[in-house]
Amino acid sequence: MWKSVGCPRNGTINSERLRVKYRYKQAIKQAIIDADTAVNEDLYDRLCQKDINSFWKSWRKRFCSRNIKPTTVLNGKQGDKNIVHEFTEYYRKVYQPNTANADSVFQADVNSRLAECSHGDCDMESYNIDLSCIVSHISRLKCNKSPGHDGIVSEHVVFGGHYLAIHICLLFNAMLKHSSVPIDFSRGIIIPLLKCKNGDASQLDMYRGITLSPTLSKLFKSVLLETFEGVLNSDDLQFGFK
Repeated sequence: MWKSVGCPRNGTINSERLRVKYRYKQAIKQAIIDADTAVNEDLYDRLCQKDINSFWKSWRKRFCSRNIKPTTVLNGKQGDKNIVHEFTEYYRKVYQPNTANADSVFQADVNSRLAECSHGDCDMESYNIDLSCIVSHISRLKCNKSPGHDGIVSEHVVFGGHYLAIHICLLFNAMLKHSSVPIDFSRGIIIPLLKCKNGDASQLDMYRGITLSPTLSKLFKSVLLETFEGVLNSDDLQFGFK
């Protein structure tokens, strides 16, 4: 209407235009406030209900950007190869044991326990994994997740059918019987994620690493946790990563 009458800068029509424009801007501001309030209330409710998964899902949806561009400089180093090298050296140091010779001590303990089992000091037959257990844990696999280094995603296993579950059951029982796990089960891809979207992406300490493990490895771990639930324990003071 304002344009149809020649875009006047004074008079009744112009005054009405200014009032409408003001109400429009106020409505946008109020919508932003209402959205922030709704998010804050949702986070508060999730936290009060101790629904941790939903809490972090809401948090990431609100505060984590999906359009963050990868940095071209990291700790003063430029170029993809140099940046990859910086991450590699950093995570190699992070995942070293704090205690000297810890790996060799742990390996010796494991070998000793395996030797006891080989001499009949433990009854491994009672820990046989049945097919129903495999099927149950396959149904619990989370879909739409990134694969490990082998490229196998959860959907491959979930929709693989009954015969695949039988072969997995045979494989896991053979691994248990022979006390041997494929070396690929222990391999993972470390993905560095920026802790804060507003942080300095060129600083190495602004990243945290997550590991993408093979799907079959995760399935095997969940089956073992159920199978050996009666003999596995952790310290009462340990709350995370039990």
